Amino acid sequence: MRPKGPPQRPQSKLQVATPYQRALGHFQKGELADAQVWIDKAVSTMKATADLHQLRGLIAYRRGDYPTTVTAMDAAIAINDQVPEFFANKAAALRRLGRLPEAAAAARGAIERDPSSVGAHNNLGLILKDANDFPGSYQAFKKALELKPDFADAWANLAWLLAVAGRAAEAEQAARKALELDPRNINAHNNLGSALMQQDRLIEAGDSYGRAVALDPGFSIARSNVLFCANYRTDLTAEQVYALYREWDEVHARPVRPAVIAHRNTPDPDRRIRLAYISPDFKHHAVAFFLEPLVKAHDRSRFELTFYAEVANPDPVTARFQAMADRWRSTVGMSDAAVAEMITRDEIDIIVDLGGHSAGNRLLALARKPAPVQVAQMLGTGYTSGLSTVDGFIADAKIAPPGSEHLFSEKIVRLPRIPLVYEPPAGMPGVADLPALRGGRPITFGSFSRTARINEGVVEVWAEILKRVPNSRLVLNTKVFAEESTQAAFAARFAKHDVPRERLLMVYTQPQPRTWAAYGDIDVALDPFPHNAGTTTIEALYMGVPVVSLADRPSVGRFGAMILGSLGMDDWVAPTKEAYVERAVAAVADLPALAKLRAELRPRFEASPMFDAPGLARATEEGYLGFWRDWCASRLAGAA
Repeated sequence: MRPKGPPQRPQSKLQVATPYQRALGHFQKGELADAQVWIDKAVSTMKATADLHQLRGLIAYRRGDYPTTVTAMDAAIAINDQVPEFFANKAAALRRLGRLPEAAAAARGAIERDPSSVGAHNNLGLILKDANDFPGSYQAFKKALELKPDFADAWANLAWLLAVAGRAAEAEQAARKALELDPRNINAHNNLGSALMQQDRLIEAGDSYGRAVALDPGFSIARSNVLFCANYRTDLTAEQVYALYREWDEVHARPVRPAVIAHRNTPDPDRRIRLAYISPDFKHHAVAFFLEPLVKAHDRSRFELTFYAEVANPDPVTARFQAMADRWRSTVGMSDAAVAEMITRDEIDIIVDLGGHSAGNRLLALARKPAPVQVAQMLGTGYTSGLSTVDGFIADAKIAPPGSEHLFSEKIVRLPRIPLVYEPPAGMPGVADLPALRGGRPITFGSFSRTARINEGVVEVWAEILKRVPNSRLVLNTKVFAEESTQAAFAARFAKHDVPRERLLMVYTQPQPRTWAAYGDIDVALDPFPHNAGTTTIEALYMGVPVVSLADRPSVGRFGAMILGSLGMDDWVAPTKEAYVERAVAAVADLPALAKLRAELRPRFEASPMFDAPGLARATEEGYLGFWRDWCASRLAGAA
């Protein structure tokens, strides 16, 4: 969404340039500081015109001052409310501020004044996508393309929307259409990568993300997607994946790190600590479900809590976090530099990142080292941040075993227990009886994990299990299987290993609560590798479904080992692919024993550390405080 500028105003060489004209000239050259000086002078010395207010708003937009853009565009509209660009520019700024209903209204105002404006329809699509209005966003992009079929940006945006909705094959087609029209469209390359990744075409996805980076080396989001994709790839070693994380730090983070870092925090290890969490997921999201019980159990006499939230669409979960906060800070619409300044101004002692390299992260704020102690939690992407300014990574010996230190940029803090807890959402059903004992039903294996984890090695192993267990079937349940073309592609992959399609049930019963009920039809769940599942493994176990996992590379390849180990189920964690097959086959060879385990799993779960939020809070707090004590000691030693 690019705001549109005022028309150029050529001037005679004999004329003395007005402040407005000087501001316009500097703006057109990208000289924003000078443009700001002259537009301020124009506002104070010249008659207010709609064009003057528009230019003031455009300069503010380019400088990241979105509130001023809104104010300026309102002033322009007050003078002339028939100019669609004024409404479009206001919509762009409101979107940046996360004020999405107002942004949509402004975008519709632009369309009312110019129904044929391709850009206005495209911008409305972006706003409605942010607002999670898939049908409205889809119609807006389609209208833009109806008006201008060769509009590459609209095709790229449509690809983005379709990928988010899990319509991966359609997303791929839209992205390729955008690239046919504009081979250098970085968003199209990036969105093509996301569409390919959902189809488990990881090398192709990595190449697409890489092309976006090659076209714009400063495109940090695309480089983060390279990392996200790399975690799933089997053609890369753990060391190669880690090297990509360090490259991100070198290219994007180090250039913004201050040469001298000074914090005003009082170095007292015994005072009440200002603890902060920063995340885009203080909302209905898996991260929030795991974080909320930890936050509720924090010792508030010891810690003051601040949340830095990149949440444009607050929901009831957001409201619960707001109620728990001593301070709530929205970061929507702020630059990374401004977020860092706010953290420093708030004198945060310890800040914990929960976003990693996922969408909406604020790693470039943390790259500026705004707090004395900065810690990464495994609750986000589950992997190292790669940042040289992040001090610690909270883990345990399962996901970050001794000897894995070279795969983390941070110092690993291994808690003496699993580093997460689970609070089941309201509405989860009871545990169903073992499906295989329900009169003539086949043995049913299942995975509800995202398809990016289901690589060729996983397909081969799962196919072998199906062949070893006659008449068994495999349920694959996730968003992209709503598309018949994706079902056909995965069926073809299993067919290469002599597994016919009729032994596969590819469905999409999400979102909850239908997903939880669907576990009632699964006898044994299968965990992918080298990137294990997380939330779906926990949900399966809580629903009484045991999970076979393979311990692979740290840390994301050992989630299954961590979760199962906390339940005393280390024997369900295989060290090799061959052992994985044998464990799955053995599990269904004794159905009475499997039924007994199914009945025991939920009580076992509820008696495990996974339900002990106070225990996790004390262990995690001690991990945080260890870093705080070290910082205080270093400051006091330096002052001596």
